Amino acid sequence: MKLFFRTLAIVMAALLAVYAVGCGGDDDDDNGNGDAAEATFDGATPASDGMLAANQSITLKFTGSPGTITANVGTVSGRTINPPDGGFTLGPLTINITWENGPDGGEGSDSISYTVVEADETAPEVTMVDPENGAKDLDPAVVFEDTIKITFNEAIKSAEIMLLDDGDNVGWTLAIDKDNNNTVTLTGSANQTLSNETEYTIKGTATDHSDNTSDEFNFTFITKAKE
Repeated sequence: MKLFFRTLAIVMAALLAVYAVGCGGDDDDDNGNGDAAEATFDGATPASDGMLAANQSITLKFTGSPGTITANVGTVSGRTINPPDGGFTLGPLTINITWENGPDGGEGSDSISYTVVEADETAPEVTMVDPENGAKDLDPAVVFEDTIKITFNEAIKSAEIMLLDDGDNVGWTLAIDKDNNNTVTLTGSANQTLSNETEYTIKGTATDHSDNTSDEFNFTFITKAKE
């Protein structure tokens, strides 16, 4: 009898192990049932039906995980369509896109259209920084809560921006606004609060979708004395 129950226990353990392996989710499985995640097209930057510089890349947006994306014009890298060698042809342009994980379990497809204009050779410029450059007597707790925002005169593709304390990187996290792509936010974590009576520097560069990189900028603000 003891042998029977020992054998039964081993069999049950093996079945549970198999079940656990079968339930393990794939990294690309967003719906949790083993099927590929479905994604719908949610627009592009620059927005369709607008102007597109000949040397400008296009960022595609999806509501889910699209999988592999293809386009009939340009080269695709991740969710970005880069212009072909020599740039997009001037004039009307329609790009047909397809993606692997479309609605209803099949391939998705859509199109975006632009009027292609001359190449963009102008680097992005900062139009606003919050806190303002040179601001003094700021409450460090309020700055931490409100985060730091840098806005540019055009959408940007990437940025290298740091918050510095006496030249040392404070380590706040950088994020580019996913809706219009022209605002960068620096956010601190719980162990990255700001100090009183301290001058902080916001330093960095930004690159637009035509690969023009700004000159390095520096903005400062000073926190108030401890009450």
